[in-house]
Amino acid sequence: MAEPFIRAKLSAAERNFRSRIAQLASGQWFLRGTLSERSTKCGKPNCHCANGELHQSVYLVQSHAGKLRQICVPKPWRQRVRQAVKDYQEVQRLIEKVSELEWKRLQERKP
Repeated sequence: MAEPFIRAKLSAAERNFRSRIAQLASGQWFLRGTLSERSTKCGKPNCHCANGELHQSVYLVQSHAGKLRQICVPKPWRQRVRQAVKDYQEVQRLIEKVSELEWKRLQERKP
């Protein structure tokens, strides 16, 4: 039978990591991927990009089922998507820290 999870037995650092994970997990957007900023010409002869002032775009790129996929992020969504990628990375980092602490606990054979 699995032992019950008791927060009081955790170190202050682990309680903080777990608390931050819970804060991020409740009510946040998460996106796994990388943001790629690109500059392109549209090809219209009278456009400002024809004179060197290129169009800026942002793509979200991720590996899915062994293949890369990408999607252009509309300007109004860019900040939200940037934050969602950042929050995903933060949760992943914190989970790794908690996992490392659990690994050490297992090595020491302490419940």
